[in-house]
Amino acid sequence: MEPLNEISEVVRWLSAERANRGLARIELAAALKYQGEIHDDTLILTAPDGALSFGTLPEPQRAQVQALLRQHHAEQPARGNVELSVVCDATPVPRIQLTDELQRQRAEQTQARAEASFDTRPYGRALAQRVAEILDAGGELSITVDPREGVLRALWKSGDGTYAHGLRYAQGDSKPSVTLASREEFIRWLADRSDEVFAKEDRPDNPLVWGHGTFNRAYFARKTGQRA
Repeated sequence: MEPLNEISEVVRWLSAERANRGLARIELAAALKYQGEIHDDTLILTAPDGALSFGTLPEPQRAQVQALLRQHHAEQPARGNVELSVVCDATPVPRIQLTDELQRQRAEQTQARAEASFDTRPYGRALAQRVAEILDAGGELSITVDPREGVLRALWKSGDGTYAHGLRYAQGDSKPSVTLASREEFIRWLADRSDEVFAKEDRPDNPLVWGHGTFNRAYFARKTGQRA
């Protein structure tokens, strides 16, 4: 199979989709994680205003990409992981300016989020101990971050006895942002945190995402059956 280029069926299809949807950018990423397993091809669509949406390739284009991945892996098996990225942005798209009303609404939303207040009180040891008991019993606490992509923010205890806070994915993968070696370390860590710390930790400079898909005192109260 020929390498992908500007006249390949997949690239021509991507270019047409970009033009038909009025997008500033359209990107395809596919990966062969290891021999015998090909992950779903994910299509990332970027609108002129910067919003992202996700989709999958139609079957004919998916077959072409998967065949290319298999061939690439066969030719260079020593490389292990194989990744293919196609970015289709053949011609510049005219910049679409937001109307005055949309600009005003966005500015108001940003200001509102920036002024949002979150509880700054540390959770304390008692709450942290109750959460630890749930994890010790094999439970997991999680909040949905992106339902379309199956992304969860979670607290969990791993098989090696460590405690973790980070992202979990529907396919079973995990991406810890914090790992604590013992129960006592986990309790001290959680006891010192607060709603404000959780709300702003990922992107402290972007008020629009503060508190989205993050833990808070009310959530822990519901899960532990205790008052906040």
